[in-house]
Amino acid sequence: MQHTKIPFGEREGMFFRASEVENGRACGCFCPGCGEPLNAANRGQKVIPHFRHVHSENCISGYKAGVRRAAVALIAAQRCLTLPAFHHRISATTASGLTLSREVIFPEASVTADSVERFVDLGDVLAHAVLTTDNRQLHVRIKVFSRAEYKRYERLSNIEASSIEIDLSELSLGQINDPATFERAVLFDPTTRSWIRSLRGEMRIKRAEDELLDEVNHCNTQWELEQAPLREIEKARRVEQEVKVTEHAAALAAHRQTQLETAEAQRNAGILVTYEPPDLKRRAELIANQTLRAARDWGGQAVECSACWLLSPPGNQFCLFCDSEKSTTPIQLPKDVATTIHNRMRSSAKPDHSLQNAPTLLVQPDPFT
Repeated sequence: MQHTKIPFGEREGMFFRASEVENGRACGCFCPGCGEPLNAANRGQKVIPHFRHVHSENCISGYKAGVRRAAVALIAAQRCLTLPAFHHRISATTASGLTLSREVIFPEASVTADSVERFVDLGDVLAHAVLTTDNRQLHVRIKVFSRAEYKRYERLSNIEASSIEIDLSELSLGQINDPATFERAVLFDPTTRSWIRSLRGEMRIKRAEDELLDEVNHCNTQWELEQAPLREIEKARRVEQEVKVTEHAAALAAHRQTQLETAEAQRNAGILVTYEPPDLKRRAELIANQTLRAARDWGGQAVECSACWLLSPPGNQFCLFCDSEKSTTPIQLPKDVATTIHNRMRSSAKPDHSLQNAPTLLVQPDPFT
């Protein structure tokens, strides 16, 4: 495995690749992790130069410590670093449902530090490097393995300083052994770094949020101005509807009273019996008779009940005969209805529907003669 091969040996506080020192124990290097002496394996034809322990292979920190400490040493020596680009999107919804957004973006940039401290204990978390420029600090974490470090980064996010991660976990042993590739990955490559916390980004976000809030408030004010007359129209429509409902209820109550009085008079005259058994033929005859009455007496004008299908004189809001609460529909009868009504009734479904919707009539139509 790659991680069992140690890419850097330490000698007199400096870090060397196996290709940069003498072969074997003569390299004089020690493990960056455990401090034990190392052998340099740099003469193989098929194996990338690396270090291994002289006496023990139980050390599991040599690879990680070597890469991390060599990266920090490189940062301390160069005192310059490319910062990652920043991109954050914020959005807000107006009262009308419109979504507004802002993007906070600034490109990658190079920073040169006045000083670099190595492996600084920040209390809850260790910064592998702390760069200071004009009294501003940048905390750097070097990631060597792909394992997530959510807890550490959460702690860094609570410290009032910017912080970045430099991810070297994807570097191969060959890339680490190439000085130019390793230097680029540590110092400059935008793909190896990301923000943990950016104070500049947070300042820009706060400014963008304030601007977005102003725009949302402006849109809401405009929307309120546009909605005010619409609300008045809707209010008037509701009031009108309520008046119609009230008038409809009052008209229906008066109509029902008239029906009760007419029914009582018909019962006293023997026209309306208490129990009227459904009779399809009788219902068809009533519908036909009312149609003929409309053609003869009402000038072909009538209103039709959608429940019992009986016709009432024009102007009646409700059916005179059944208990339907629906308003009647005005109709104009064809001129030949008097000669065709009986044929029409033989093929009409109206008598069936009439009996289904209104089996019993509250009032009987006057006999048609």
